Amino acid sequence: MHKVFKYTLIDLVRNRFVLGFGLLLFTAAQGLFLLEPEPIKALLSLVQVVLALVPLVALVFTVVYVHDTMDFIQLLAVQPLARRSILGGQMAALGTALLLAVGLGLGLPIVAHLPNKAGAVLLVSAGALALVFTVLGMLIAWSQREKARGVGLGLLTWFLFVFVYDAVLFWLMFALSDWPLEPFVVPIASVNPIDLARIMVMLEVDLAAMMGYSGAVYKQFFGGSGGMVVAGLVLLLWMGVPAWATLRKFIKRDL
Repeated sequence: MHKVFKYTLIDLVRNRFVLGFGLLLFTAAQGLFLLEPEPIKALLSLVQVVLALVPLVALVFTVVYVHDTMDFIQLLAVQPLARRSILGGQMAALGTALLLAVGLGLGLPIVAHLPNKAGAVLLVSAGALALVFTVLGMLIAWSQREKARGVGLGLLTWFLFVFVYDAVLFWLMFALSDWPLEPFVVPIASVNPIDLARIMVMLEVDLAAMMGYSGAVYKQFFGGSGGMVVAGLVLLLWMGVPAWATLRKFIKRDL
């Protein structure tokens, strides 16, 4: 696993797409902090960019990269290497490369302009999203033999999380307004890792009006620190469960 991780990471660090992604995040973050005199307002604008961009790039890039390196993976599969080690090394390398892009692209402007807990929470949330959607991208890639179908499914997944989820949630709140839905909002919010990341940041900034209905219920039920712990634990589940499902598919797949 160590050698697979090492050589895959070296390849990814030199990948122009990964470098461009880090540069794009740096440019967006630095530009927002320079244009907005109040760093906290720039942070709120940056949250919207990060929540849309990081999952999209992590999903699509992972699917494309896995399919583009399929010959290399098939070569590794005929070597005396456990499939668990092959998949684990590739998954860890992809996650590390995207974490480096997010950490440097967002981290440098945040440290320079907003070196406080709110900035740190945004950075951690962005990193968590990068890992979650890298694992989801791996699951999609090993579920689809055709790259085009995999990319299409990845884009559909991103669209559902970013746009459809909020519309469905608000429709449920409106349609079932006569019922006490507050106890169910937390489980519903857990369905969307992007919403969880947004809630983590907004709980730290303490802007209830911008947290959305699900975020307000998180604060009501758990308070700032409690809600953040719950959101963090659910994000860990979002990493672990798809990783386990991907491993099962990879082990059973005929390469």
